[in-house]
Amino acid sequence: MNPETELASPVFPQNTNDDIYRLLVESITDYAIFLLDPTGHVTTWNTGAKALKQYEPEEIIGQHFSIFYSQEAKDREYPAYELKEALRMGKFEDEGWRFRKDGLAFWANVIISPIYNQDKELLGFSKITRDLTERKKAEDDLFRVYEELKNSEERYRLLVEGVADYAIFMLNPAGHVATWNQGAQKIKGYNAQEIIGKYFGKFYSRQALEEGFPAYELKMAREHGRFEDEGWRYRKGGSAFWANVIITAIYNSKKELLGFSKITRDLTEKKQLEQQLFQTHADLLESEEKTRLLIDSVQDYAILMLNTEGIIMSWNTGAERIKGYKPDEIIGKHFSTFYTREAIENGFPKFELTQALQNGRFEDEGWRIRKDGTAFWANVVLTPIFNSEKRLLGYAKITRDLTERRRNEELMQKNKDLVRINNDLDNFVYSASHDLKSPIANLEGLLTALQEDLGSEVENHSQIISLMQGSIGTLKKVISDLADVTRLQLGKQQSESVQIQGLVAEVKENLRQLIKATNAQITADDLAFDHLHYSRKNLRSILHNLVSNAIKYADPKKTPQVTIKTYFSETGEHVLSVSDNGLGIPPGQFTKIFGMFKRVHDHVEGTGVGLYLVKKILDNSGDHITVESEEGQGSTFKVYFKQ
Repeated sequence: MNPETELASPVFPQNTNDDIYRLLVESITDYAIFLLDPTGHVTTWNTGAKALKQYEPEEIIGQHFSIFYSQEAKDREYPAYELKEALRMGKFEDEGWRFRKDGLAFWANVIISPIYNQDKELLGFSKITRDLTERKKAEDDLFRVYEELKNSEERYRLLVEGVADYAIFMLNPAGHVATWNQGAQKIKGYNAQEIIGKYFGKFYSRQALEEGFPAYELKMAREHGRFEDEGWRYRKGGSAFWANVIITAIYNSKKELLGFSKITRDLTEKKQLEQQLFQTHADLLESEEKTRLLIDSVQDYAILMLNTEGIIMSWNTGAERIKGYKPDEIIGKHFSTFYTREAIENGFPKFELTQALQNGRFEDEGWRIRKDGTAFWANVVLTPIFNSEKRLLGYAKITRDLTERRRNEELMQKNKDLVRINNDLDNFVYSASHDLKSPIANLEGLLTALQEDLGSEVENHSQIISLMQGSIGTLKKVISDLADVTRLQLGKQQSESVQIQGLVAEVKENLRQLIKATNAQITADDLAFDHLHYSRKNLRSILHNLVSNAIKYADPKKTPQVTIKTYFSETGEHVLSVSDNGLGIPPGQFTKIFGMFKRVHDHVEGTGVGLYLVKKILDNSGDHITVESEEGQGSTFKVYFKQ
């Protein structure tokens, strides 16, 4: 047996009475689909076979399939020849006259395929028959009309040009197009001016041309008077269509060849339907086991069957994964097992079945319960299943776990709420920082008035007054920082080209008193770039906070050394780094320092807003900051800018 035969032969199902297979085959009425044993005797009979050939199953099962053939075909043993060819080629297809129970003939398209078991032993044959009598009659009638009209050129032209469903045209003896009708233009895409005079091989594939198939067609038409074929042909745009072609040799009264008539019909839809039907039939012969394996392989969906009362009849791998039950734990139980007690008390499972039956389908989303009692958010589709007699057999139920999607939706809603709350807080902070300025100014004025009222006694209270002044100053600084944060939230700064050395000088001048008090040394000599395109105000704020922190958090035993550098990262970003030799930061505090009011060393004066403000500025511009630090050695802050 050759490999092509093995591939073309379907595997005989182990259980041909399987409900799913039987219902699908029985529902097909346009095709007679039945099985033969190895000797050619009928073993199955579908609805299409009954409608087409008029035999009841009990009349035909067990009979030899030659009963459908003419006596002449039986005498030359044509039925046996068909089986033999099917075995040899893996498939046999034919068109010809067959006979119904009442003796009437019909023109049939027949496909016979051998069926083998897993051990490659012949079990029988599948036979698919379709009634093409109407097509045959139409073609014969058209040919007869053409023969009758070919002596009248004008009548022929009017008839042919009016046909839109058939390409009808003439070829000269060499195969060049001589006439072109409306149907030819519709089917093949060429207008008359484009195609008349061209060789008709233009409609064939390159392979067919290389094999000389167009010339072969003309040769067969000359030798036999007529040639018929079905195969792929090509339109003007290059798209393929499945064509039925009839070529007829035309002779004059002296038996001289005048040319050929060529009739082409587009049968692409018919071809596709036949292929789909044949493939469906072959797939069905793979039996119930293949269907079960296919459904079981689906893990993202719970696919199960319910009987008419809602009792579970089948259970796939996806159902086990999603719902937690093994097949032997759940098959035979009512599907309401998956519902909450409240849903069961409200009769919702029964409502689902009723709605599916009334509307042909029911879809819902809601909470369902797993075996372990945990809930999951499920999408459920429930579909009633009927047999060919419209009798309800049960329901198909497909469930998908959408818990993750629902959780994401809830998180999105929470995020929206947090954004709203954050905006409200920003507005509150802005309002509060603005409204507190006046009371603080009053406190300063009252403190000044108190000092004046104390007169010579003021020296006795100098420590308390100094503490009060410090507290007011700290409060003013906190409010100022909060105002900076809210202004950063509410406004956008324009970018400009900022000169780094000039900005360093400006920051040093602003920190002049702090630098003088600590003898801090600030250097900015190692600059790979000296300009940065950024908001000048925001860049000054970043540099000011980093440098001032480097000085404030200096090691009391060392003179503060602050080094400012610029360089390019491996990914091409512009990096501004500020390094110090100060106290350093514990490893677990790296992320904490960028929070609002977060400080690592409480003995140093400050509000804990500076680094928060730096990170906020960088977040707004799509840039970022990192820190490297070792306790007792110092820290390095690196700011990465995308330019």
